[in-house]
Amino acid sequence: MSQQPFEIQVKFACQQCGQEIGVVFGSEPVLSINCTTCHQTFSVMRPAIAEEILIDWKNEALIQKIRADQSQSSNASLMMLIIQVIELLTWRDNGAGQIEAIKLMRQWLVDNEAAPTISELMRTNSSQRLNKRH
Repeated sequence: MSQQPFEIQVKFACQQCGQEIGVVFGSEPVLSINCTTCHQTFSVMRPAIAEEILIDWKNEALIQKIRADQSQSSNASLMMLIIQVIELLTWRDNGAGQIEAIKLMRQWLVDNEAAPTISELMRTNSSQRLNKRH
């Protein structure tokens, strides 16, 4: 596919007098043209052609693939977090597993920035708790 803009010829009938008007587009997206008979002014947009549409579809497909890959990666990361938290919460100890689970969840939120508001809230709450203890 060449990167040069295609010349596109567009013809249409004047809405006032019916005169046929022809426009040739180069690289410009919009042209303003006057009817030679009645002097009505028209703004005409350059139509998209099949090759340009195909490029847009390829770009959209690539974007959707990247989103799907990110979503799959996020889901796998979240599943691993859930498993680790469950393991920590089922420790038979004096609550150290719960503390470790909370630390792990906080770190995951910060690392993944999945919910910036939640991670910021966690940071704020932990700093407030530290200040109350001191």
